[in-house]
Amino acid sequence: MLTERNIKILKIIVEEYLETWEVIWSKLLLKKYNLWVSPATVRNDMAKLEELELVYQPYTSAGRLPTTKWIRAFVDFLMKSTPHYFLEEENKNFTKVENFYDLANKLSFELAQKTGEIAFFIIPENNLLEYSWIWNFLEQNHKRLWESIFSIIKMIEDKKSFINFINEQHFSNWINTFIWEENIIPYLKDYTIIVKNITIWWKKVFIWIIWSLKMNYSFNISAIDWII
Repeated sequence: MLTERNIKILKIIVEEYLETWEVIWSKLLLKKYNLWVSPATVRNDMAKLEELELVYQPYTSAGRLPTTKWIRAFVDFLMKSTPHYFLEEENKNFTKVENFYDLANKLSFELAQKTGEIAFFIIPENNLLEYSWIWNFLEQNHKRLWESIFSIIKMIEDKKSFINFINEQHFSNWINTFIWEENIIPYLKDYTIIVKNITIWWKKVFIWIIWSLKMNYSFNISAIDWII
């Protein structure tokens, strides 16, 4: 059983990691956050969390990083509690949708612009695939992806196969998250995908964004949830 302090420390570790991309030490944690306990107590708490596979030490005598297991739990919590904010109400008014292509272009661009991630809009029935800001993703990740970039571009440009691939995946209704090794795209196992699976005028629609593990989950889940 986790104590309230254990949970607070877990939350701090994952938020620090997503913000700084670095480990956090017990002394630094106590310096930045008022926990009213000793460094030894925090180290014991971290050891307990490590036993539960919620955090890990990347090397001996280091601070702790959150495991994918904990980030998974963190994201699942956000999906139940994320505030509803920021996108225009006009996006929700789809009593008349006459041109799905214009809609796909508009929403993929807006979602990419707001989140800073690649945004996709797919309607399999119409063989429709729109995406925005792939240039931004490739520009910022080319050193990390190396030759995988060519596989990613080839995959996206083969629209029919890519649409079929997405359509064959088993998404739950509403919001789905795939974190690192859970990622459904083989070339992007170090990245996170957030997918919304909905129906517009009896047509299956997938709206999703992709970026690294270090993303603003609260904002992005809200963005993709409330864009439509």
